[in-house]
Amino acid sequence: MEGSKEAAPAEGSASKEIANHEDVEAMMASLGISEEDLEDVVFEEEVEQNQIDNRWMAVGRVHTDTEFSHFWFFKNMRSAWDLAKDVKIRVIDDNRFIFKFSCLGDWEKVMEGGPWVFRGKSVLLAPYDGFTKPSSIELNKVMMWIQIHDLQDGYKSMVKTLASKVGDFVAQEQPSTDMVGNFYRVRVKIDVRKELKSVVSIIRAQKRELFLVKYERIPDWCSVCGMLGHLYKEHGDGVHDLAAQVFRGLRAESAVRFGGRPSVRGGGRFSGRGGRGGRGEEIISDADMMSEDDITDPNRKRPALPPNTKADVVDGKGMNVGVILQQFEQTKQLPGLPPSPPVKRDPKRSKKAMGEDAREGGNGQNSSESAGLHGGYRQDQ
Repeated sequence: MEGSKEAAPAEGSASKEIANHEDVEAMMASLGISEEDLEDVVFEEEVEQNQIDNRWMAVGRVHTDTEFSHFWFFKNMRSAWDLAKDVKIRVIDDNRFIFKFSCLGDWEKVMEGGPWVFRGKSVLLAPYDGFTKPSSIELNKVMMWIQIHDLQDGYKSMVKTLASKVGDFVAQEQPSTDMVGNFYRVRVKIDVRKELKSVVSIIRAQKRELFLVKYERIPDWCSVCGMLGHLYKEHGDGVHDLAAQVFRGLRAESAVRFGGRPSVRGGGRFSGRGGRGGRGEEIISDADMMSEDDITDPNRKRPALPPNTKADVVDGKGMNVGVILQQFEQTKQLPGLPPSPPVKRDPKRSKKAMGEDAREGGNGQNSSESAGLHGGYRQDQ
């Protein structure tokens, strides 16, 4: 048994070497060259230095066939990732890039987070070792949280198996009693070349049961064909009946814990925001779960209150806002509050201010205006 286990890796490596040798021979044949035409250069392995130089690298592309600005792509992704240190980006071709991160934390945040989005399209990433040809690395999978809805507790042992029907299983969030909603959350890698799954199924006692699948922070997808990368209005001529949009209900509501606290999204908004512009997810904050209209801007002018609006004061009684404002303008004092203490003055500073007033031709009295100008205590201090 031990001999068979040891032989398996050896056979696998041998098959890879044979495949690589065949690829080289096929390439040489297509170029019309022989071994005599080649002058090989031997690469001496410097393990330690190569490991340092090739750490924390990734290769990526945007899941789109349309042209886009590299400048805005770099700018948006740097903003979306919000890294601790700088990232170097090298262009390989029109839609393939190499990213060199400066620390392990930034690399893990990007590679384990997401889904990262640029203008509604998925940003597909894969680790890069510095030796593989970037053009040979497949970039066809995006990491995403999915929700499997209405799955009975008796089937919880099958969550991983069901999730594997949607994509490659990565992790599962353990069910919690404080989560709002009846679903299981699973993180999977989804192949963008395949249509999205809208349901998964179980057969028990010769009876089939269906369970809806929802996708959190899903990038642009087509509700007609179920493919990522375009919208239904970009499918064909863009004119489709509602009945033809069988994939329209795939977007999941934000996972919120009981009491209004959002759930922590594993994997290292971002976290970030999804959607157009680029932010993915890491740890979802309260502000990320709210729309921009719901966030209060302290610099924004408050709209005028209706004239009959009631306001609560210190004594707990309701009073008309207009009456309160009118009384404050007359007395400079809010109703229900004790009067302000007298203004404290520093005798030494007051004498100095009076002396300066006298030299300037004043009457020698320390007025409230001169006290404010010459160091006296203002009323609001």
